[in-house]
Amino acid sequence: MPCKLLILFLHSVILSQLSTEAKKNTFPESPNLPSIEDGYLFANLVVGDDRNSCIEKLQVFGYLGYREIQSNLVKSPVRWDGHAYELTCKFDQEEKLELCLIQGEAGWQDFFYEDIVHRQWQSLRSRVSELYGLPEESFSFPEYHEVPLNDSGGVVTDRWEIPGRSILLSVQTYTQQDCCTRQVLDFSCCILLIQPK
Repeated sequence: MPCKLLILFLHSVILSQLSTEAKKNTFPESPNLPSIEDGYLFANLVVGDDRNSCIEKLQVFGYLGYREIQSNLVKSPVRWDGHAYELTCKFDQEEKLELCLIQGEAGWQDFFYEDIVHRQWQSLRSRVSELYGLPEESFSFPEYHEVPLNDSGGVVTDRWEIPGRSILLSVQTYTQQDCCTRQVLDFSCCILLIQPK
């Protein structure tokens, strides 16, 4: 019996030691949007950059730029205010950078729209407003049923017009087949579109 007690005691000491050493997984904050004066679309990217220079520039600026094999788009994770977003660089037919968009997390659960999409949308709106001022047009966060399904533009809630570029914040819903269950589900997310004028 004393041996069992000793083993239990040692086991509890080890577990308590491990739990005090375990820390919450924290990711570094990504660099902010460029200033108005810089004139960049995003980070240090300009219209006309090719894919390789986009990847190099993103990495120099502190982003993890990579080329997605399936789509041939340049992407990068973005982390702002504790939220995870994804940057996508879109190229024209001549393989030159044409615009950038930042998409929030997409999810299908009932609570996801209010709990995640709304908070990410608020975070993006605040971030852009702090840097570029109040938007030219602004609407409140729409109810889920107000967002048209599979509309590529979604519902535009905010529009900023700054020198050399337009910035649109929108909420989108779309259908997609779940890879595991093969069910077609309705997803939602927020998107920040940055395009040259």
